[in-house]
Amino acid sequence: MPELPEVETVVRELKQNIVGKSIVKVDELRPDTVFHDFSTLPEYGKVISVNRRGKYIIIDTERNISLIVHLRMTGKLIIVNNEIPVTKHTRAIISFSDNTKLFFNDIRTFGTINIIPGKNKLKFFCKLGCEPFSDEFNTEHLATIFTRKKTPIKNLLLDQNCIAGLGNIYANEILYSCKIAPNRPANILSKTELQLLIDKTREILTEAIKQNGTSISDFRRVDNKSGSFQNFLQIYGKDVCCEGHPVKRIKSGGRSTFYCPECQKEDIE
Repeated sequence: MPELPEVETVVRELKQNIVGKSIVKVDELRPDTVFHDFSTLPEYGKVISVNRRGKYIIIDTERNISLIVHLRMTGKLIIVNNEIPVTKHTRAIISFSDNTKLFFNDIRTFGTINIIPGKNKLKFFCKLGCEPFSDEFNTEHLATIFTRKKTPIKNLLLDQNCIAGLGNIYANEILYSCKIAPNRPANILSKTELQLLIDKTREILTEAIKQNGTSISDFRRVDNKSGSFQNFLQIYGKDVCCEGHPVKRIKSGGRSTFYCPECQKEDIE
């Protein structure tokens, strides 16, 4: 699933390609892809901004309409400047007045486009946790969230109601970089460890964004090119960690978790 760096990469490239263009129409090619509460689809007008909230892409128009895209497991947004044919995986098409199109391709069909009045965005995102690059992402905030939770720290990093945007790949990388075992209960992490978690989260996400995200299976940029952060992964998908120790793979919350029992602490500081 595309995580924060992949979504941020798509957002930055969409800004370069569609801001200032007028949306003519949104065609749903597969049911349960496009959702809206309008009796008829509105006139969109020009795209004035493209932003990210967690793993969501937000396309805002001059007529106060927001198109909120979630790529889910295998969704991709591809800019099309010529007559590239629709494929069996094309679920929706956003057409612009200059005849360019934005294909929403999704092999596993879990991705969605929600079209809502801009005034409803706050309500739409009300359950999402804090952004890793926001001021709210601090030791006091994390301590408040984690204090009564004996849940493994890895599971909470994946909980979008706690922290928005992290997924399995980066949770593994962050915990390895912090030398914290993924199964440690969140409520026993010290303030020092929480600060380290914050610092490493921002450091790793920043580098991943610089490398245009991680392409292991399905993620592609809007020009259909791959990211390159997979070349910098230290623990995810590895047999041996960067210190030369065997990597252990376990299931945690239904997801594959990679960690090094030698490097990542299971004791309390």
